[in-house]
Amino acid sequence: MKQNAFRPRDLLSKEVAGICGVARLTDKARAAHAGNIGSYKYGADSDQDTAILSFLGISAEAFQETAVRINNDVKLGAWILDNCSRSSEEISKFNRKMKTWWQSKMPQDEFSKRRRKLGYEKENRRLYWFDRRKWLWNKLFRP
Repeated sequence: MKQNAFRPRDLLSKEVAGICGVARLTDKARAAHAGNIGSYKYGADSDQDTAILSFLGISAEAFQETAVRINNDVKLGAWILDNCSRSSEEISKFNRKMKTWWQSKMPQDEFSKRRRKLGYEKENRRLYWFDRRKWLWNKLFRP
């Protein structure tokens, strides 16, 4: 029998309204409404959701109702920005706070695995080898 394949977006995703966690919150709200949230928690049962909803100033019920009604992330993001009354500076500060919190919460080995999965390690390794070859070339063939 197939396991529940539901996985919300990453906490640091800013795909909805440009605010960290709102895309994940949207996925969880829609899944909870459909009854296929699995082992994930939504609303008051989740500390992450409580923090995000508190920042937005929107109740879990109102958010869920709107996320289900507006099934388009761009339109939902516009609705959120119209109803949360937060400035772009406040949103940027909140995003930095969420990023710091998430990185401190995730064990370093898990964080490294996640970075590798996203391709950061490969990109940095490429730059490292390029710089090393350039150094070697200059050392051997330049006076």
